[in-house]
Amino acid sequence: MLAKRYAPFAAVVLAQLAVITLAPSRAVTIADPYAAGAFGTSSGAGAGASGSPGAVGSVGGTSPGSTGTAGGGTSPGSLPTPGAVGSGGTGSGGGGTTTGAAGTPAGGTTTGAAAGDTSHCVKGKQFGDYSSAPTCVPKFTGNNGGATYGGVTATTIKLVYFREKDNPVVKGILQSQGLYSDPADQQRFMQSMEEFINKKYELNGRKVKIAFWSSPCQASPPDDSCLRNDARSLVATEKPFAVVYDNNSNSPAFFDELSKLRVINFGGWHFQDSFSTARRPYHYDALMGGDFQAQLTGEYWCKKLAGGKARYAGSADLQALKRKAAIFYAQTDVNAEPAQRLAKILNDCGVQTSEAPYSPDTATASQQATSQVAKIKGDGVTSVLFFGDPIAPAFFTRSMTQQAYFPEHVLVGAGLIDYDKLARLYDPQQWTHAFGPSDGVVFPPFDKQECSIMWTATGRPGVPYASAQLPWIYWSIIAAGIQMAGPTLNPGSFEQALLSGSVDTEPFSQTKNPGLGWVHFAPGDYTAASDAKEAYWDANATSSLDGKAGAYVAINGGRRYAIGQWPRGESTFPLKG
Repeated sequence: MLAKRYAPFAAVVLAQLAVITLAPSRAVTIADPYAAGAFGTSSGAGAGASGSPGAVGSVGGTSPGSTGTAGGGTSPGSLPTPGAVGSGGTGSGGGGTTTGAAGTPAGGTTTGAAAGDTSHCVKGKQFGDYSSAPTCVPKFTGNNGGATYGGVTATTIKLVYFREKDNPVVKGILQSQGLYSDPADQQRFMQSMEEFINKKYELNGRKVKIAFWSSPCQASPPDDSCLRNDARSLVATEKPFAVVYDNNSNSPAFFDELSKLRVINFGGWHFQDSFSTARRPYHYDALMGGDFQAQLTGEYWCKKLAGGKARYAGSADLQALKRKAAIFYAQTDVNAEPAQRLAKILNDCGVQTSEAPYSPDTATASQQATSQVAKIKGDGVTSVLFFGDPIAPAFFTRSMTQQAYFPEHVLVGAGLIDYDKLARLYDPQQWTHAFGPSDGVVFPPFDKQECSIMWTATGRPGVPYASAQLPWIYWSIIAAGIQMAGPTLNPGSFEQALLSGSVDTEPFSQTKNPGLGWVHFAPGDYTAASDAKEAYWDANATSSLDGKAGAYVAINGGRRYAIGQWPRGESTFPLKG
């Protein structure tokens, strides 16, 4: 699978694989994060003297590899190496063996469901009516090994949903489109999700418990010290197996701290791919990794737009010019590196490209927008790409119109900027010139989305809150990973479950339903989204989400493209402006 995805970038990948292969290939050594003294030094999974994770070994072989030496802490204990989940493969465990979907806990014996009752399964899936349902496994019988890792007992698996402190500006913007998530609504959805997971997924004799954590920390701008301290407080208080923070975050501090504490964590949005691989097997995300996104979008531009004139710009003077690009991105390392990678790809295929970094501080957003727009306008930029959060374009597009500057807006695919309701936040005179790669799926009406189907299936009236589909995606991935990890649940078996392909929903673009691009992980790829469609914005189109005007329109039937699959030649969009 890895070769298929990265074939067009073979030289880069081979270089990366060489580094990975040369790294020590030992079993991951991970201590129980909730053992006595675990919170003494904030050191942890591969944390070296600088606090960064250590060398990572090979993925998908007999061992996930070395996590390095714990800086200032004690040497971690042993974590069993998982076998091939659901395939009958075996792997060495800490005192036992792992066979198929069953598995063996460290130092114990488990009677797993290698063969058993599958009467609940639907067409090879664990349950019906949900594309996100994982591969079918038999009902579990026997001993699950008890407390196989922190946050796991013989009867429970502790999970936490993390919510940051509201930023008043962002809250107001989201409320204008009905996208603000009220904490009470989120907690009700978590309760429904908990019931659904416990009923539908095979949890090997355990039940999940989802706690709601309201943080005192603000993320716009991010307060790294607060986020790190809060991560430590969360883990000490809740002792979770996994944590979900499904909002866009311009700061990696929270996820880095959880990884140091050896707790599985999901979130961040489009961080550089090395962030996850350096912290494996702890950090994952549902949205596409930043470097992969840069490669996918860079290929799109170079095959379709390079060398042409900016014919979709909103002013005749720019339409007459050869395309010249500017990339806007949040000025943080995890966001900057992928954006700079994209800039290099564009430059290498003959596109003059400049960078436009901005601070993720809403208090200075208007001022930043004014100065940055004036600069790129003066530089003769014809085509703008936003490679960041979905709120920033609201400020920048407004400033563009104020300065009578109407470039093309080429979608990067990232940051949910291609979500109908969020796109309505952007200046309409600007966004009528928006087109390009779109990671988002072709959503059915909200009451037909899986979050709403689940909500109804657990006995709730109506539909959940408007943004519930995003946490649904995260929780369905985690629940599938827990199921496919088998009884011996720990970060190693969870990682192997995700990388095995057993939690895929609709891998790549070759599907009967071209609107489904989620979920696919692979060795070296710790993010779920793997492909994109091509779309354009139409202010008059009716959105399938809410029946209102203003929607992205997919072309070519919503066909999705992975790296190496974009066809050559510029597409034609009926943009109106």
